[in-house]
Amino acid sequence: MTEPTQTVGNYEFLDIVDKPKAGVTYKVRNLATGELEVLRSLPGASYGDAESLQRLLREIKIHTRLSHPSIVAFHDALELDGHLVMTAEFVAGDTLAELCRLGPLLSTVAIPAICDVLSGLEEAHALGIVHRSITAEHVTVTPEGEVKLGGFGLAKPVSDLNLTKEGAVLGDPRYISPEQVMGVGALDGRADLYSVGVLLFQTLTGRVPFDGPNDFDIMVAQVSKQPPRPSSLNPGISPELDRIVLTALAKKPDDRFPGAREFRMALEALSYPVRESTQPPAPAEAMPPADPPPFLTRAEAGGPLRTPLLLGLLCLAIASIVLVLAIHLV
Repeated sequence: MTEPTQTVGNYEFLDIVDKPKAGVTYKVRNLATGELEVLRSLPGASYGDAESLQRLLREIKIHTRLSHPSIVAFHDALELDGHLVMTAEFVAGDTLAELCRLGPLLSTVAIPAICDVLSGLEEAHALGIVHRSITAEHVTVTPEGEVKLGGFGLAKPVSDLNLTKEGAVLGDPRYISPEQVMGVGALDGRADLYSVGVLLFQTLTGRVPFDGPNDFDIMVAQVSKQPPRPSSLNPGISPELDRIVLTALAKKPDDRFPGAREFRMALEALSYPVRESTQPPAPAEAMPPADPPPFLTRAEAGGPLRTPLLLGLLCLAIASIVLVLAIHLV
């Protein structure tokens, strides 16, 4: 559309923020207000690809419905230099992806950030909107500690079943839910909760649960492999927090939290969610197998008998031996 340092209409283009396959996101200055904004352009949207235009129009409609402190604020939609564009709040700060590059975050940063994301999703889900593209790159933490969720380019109303063809896989494979990988049937907000579970895992351990050399391998893992316990990578993580993460990462939507509110409340109920660890993470090859999510019974999980039961059986066996010996001695 244009290059940085140029002015078009009421906007001074300062920098390119993102350049995805379709369109470009710029950092601009609104000359009418003097405020910094982000401007997303869809080149040729007025006369170009109908599906791309439909997606941008849907994103604009969705943003006009959302108003939450933890969601990037929508500003305007207009035609600029022959192109359909939308403008939104410019958020200064670091993304969770940038913050996690050096390793796990402190609990005082990680837990409140995830709770803020879930709070924003509560509003979106209440309006029937599924984000579908929650990643660490789409969550920004400002220097003041505010958290902003963006990246609503793939968001859709739950009622909209025609936008994505059956079998199509959209989004970053490291964060999408198993049902998104399968590409069959309608999605609901529990797909977003899985993605937030990945974010929580990443902030606590410094890595995502599943990664690999290519998208296919990652998607296979999302569907077929159990994630490691977060505490196997960061020993400072409590068993309670382990259970919360693994519940969010359950393969079946019915086995996850029923909603963003319940997920958030589970985190907020933790008195000391993470005891900061000075120990290095365990190497991947030495990871113990993941504990089953709390919704599994012992029989379903195939786990061992509990220690109290073993001690009871042992005491019973010893008592029986003593009784037999006493009878023979008499």
